[in-house]
Amino acid sequence: MSTLNTEQAPSDPSSHHHQTIRVNNELVRIVDHTPTGQQVLAAANLRPEMEYALLLWPSTGPTREVGLEEVIALPEDGPSLEFLAIRADGISYFVLDDDRYAWAGPLDVEAIRRIGRVPSNRQIWLERRDEPDLLLQPGQAVDLSGSGVERLYTRVQMWRLDVQGEPTEWDRPEVGVREALVKAGSDLTKAWTIVLKVKGQEPRQVSLEDVIDLNTPGIERLWLRPRQVDNGDAPVFRREFALLPKDEAFLTAAGHHWETFTDGGRRWLIIDEYPLPKGYNLSVCRLALDIPQTYPAAQIDMFYCDPPLSLQGGAAPAQTEARQAIAGASFQRWSRHRTSNSQWSPARDNVSTHLGLVDEALGREVGA
Repeated sequence: MSTLNTEQAPSDPSSHHHQTIRVNNELVRIVDHTPTGQQVLAAANLRPEMEYALLLWPSTGPTREVGLEEVIALPEDGPSLEFLAIRADGISYFVLDDDRYAWAGPLDVEAIRRIGRVPSNRQIWLERRDEPDLLLQPGQAVDLSGSGVERLYTRVQMWRLDVQGEPTEWDRPEVGVREALVKAGSDLTKAWTIVLKVKGQEPRQVSLEDVIDLNTPGIERLWLRPRQVDNGDAPVFRREFALLPKDEAFLTAAGHHWETFTDGGRRWLIIDEYPLPKGYNLSVCRLALDIPQTYPAAQIDMFYCDPPLSLQGGAAPAQTEARQAIAGASFQRWSRHRTSNSQWSPARDNVSTHLGLVDEALGREVGA
């Protein structure tokens, strides 16, 4: 049975009608319209043929093994058949979305995505029997050498965004601020200051027309603050002592309503309507920070909440039993301190970084 590879040509081109196939994405011409698997490998100059596994890769559906002596009927018209030839000792199998695929050699996520024609917006998951299914990451390999057949499935990738304590899900990474607020049920007829919180960064103010890229690492939530309107009845926030310029700029940019005053010989920063993660008895509270006289040389420690916070089940978080009187109100003291890995640095730390620790402490109690 004759074959023709890419480096050969018949003496009389008009005497034969050649077929074209693809092997490992390379075009290969072949004379026989019903070649065997061995002839396909030979036409692609893949020798010795016994060392290769040959797979038929149809335009739709799973791959399948082609034996060396198996005869393949090439179509007379339409797209060329496509094959994968892999130097390997044998064939393995896996199931993807209920279709059984033949494969040879190492298998990783990129190979699964390519041969299974999995779109980029779908994730690939590995089924596991006695533990949660595993979301496969780029470059991750799947071991086909064990007993049984590995089962995989795909599903549309979802992105999550917390909007004022309300979790929202999206099937795309780019989300407009306006549509995020609408989906979370926020009242857009009110005047809001909108703040985006990204872990490790200072909160930044955004507008309704901005777009958030949810692929950005560390995105935590959108905060809403009532925009202060001075109509003669607006509350007056005290400024009895000055913070660092970068502290005041941060608090203003984040849309916080805040004041500073001295009470009982201690200097207090009070932030109204501080947002809380879902899982507490309240959605906001008044937050107090004790600002030392020698700040920032001396560190800010702990934080205080009014009204006292409890978990939705009614239990109080650990180490929050103590109360601190501040300007006539009883604040709940959260005894949370820096560790040796997060020691205070006067050159680096400030109100913003301490609020990052506050958010971490509040979130840890409710798994946020």
